[in-house]
Amino acid sequence: MTVPEKSGAARISLVGIGTVSVMQMTHEAESVLRVADALYVLHAQSLVLDYLRERYEAEVVDLSTAYAENKARRQTYHEVADAVIGAATSGAGRHVAYVTSGNPLVLVTPSQLILAEAARRGIPVDVAPGVSALDTVWTDLRFDPGPDGALMFEATSLLLRRYPLVPTVPLFLWQVNTVETSLYSTHKNRPERFARLRKYLEQFYPSDHLTRLVHSASFPFTRPEIADIPISELGILAEVATSQHILYVPPVHRQPIADEGLARAVSSVEHLETLIDRS
Repeated sequence: MTVPEKSGAARISLVGIGTVSVMQMTHEAESVLRVADALYVLHAQSLVLDYLRERYEAEVVDLSTAYAENKARRQTYHEVADAVIGAATSGAGRHVAYVTSGNPLVLVTPSQLILAEAARRGIPVDVAPGVSALDTVWTDLRFDPGPDGALMFEATSLLLRRYPLVPTVPLFLWQVNTVETSLYSTHKNRPERFARLRKYLEQFYPSDHLTRLVHSASFPFTRPEIADIPISELGILAEVATSQHILYVPPVHRQPIADEGLARAVSSVEHLETLIDRS
């Protein structure tokens, strides 16, 4: 990404600052925040807002007040996007940075709304990616998606669309603690909330198959939390899961090789010669 200069015209930057307060903020993100006229921030930690106010000259606006009990999250997301677009187009136009935790394009609906409306209005948008929760969860699990791939779904989307699962492929489920509703609530979950998810997983996995509930560190000098939970006992998520948890469902076993001929050929020089052109 080319860091935009101050121009006096409407411009938006989507900036991810990582998952551990501001410890994972990239040089690219910092360079954008230094030149922005306003920072519109959606982040759960007040210390992040304090840091931004102390470090940068830009106006800092806290967007978390858009959330309210029983309010549709979609409405909140539209209000956040409208606020960013409105700030960028006010007066002669301003450079507004929309600042989020993680990566601004990974499960951040307001970013997608901003992109769509900015495209309609002809407002330039650039993106400074950040370390996402998926990056940190894979790190905490010491997981490499290369050998066996990975499936991932937002939990409610999985149940709504009933995507077929492959029990020999690692599975990651986002936002399990908010499953089955589009409304925002801070109240405690009931164990029954997770019954439909449990039953759906049991169509593909044994009931005693162990999942791993992962909470990556979100504050400096803290450690990740990983809990093993059998699918049959997912009701315990009511006690332990938060919006920052991801549920990992390991494969029941590794997918066996189906093409033995190719398995032999991949390490064959003769086979390599049939794939490349040395001229």
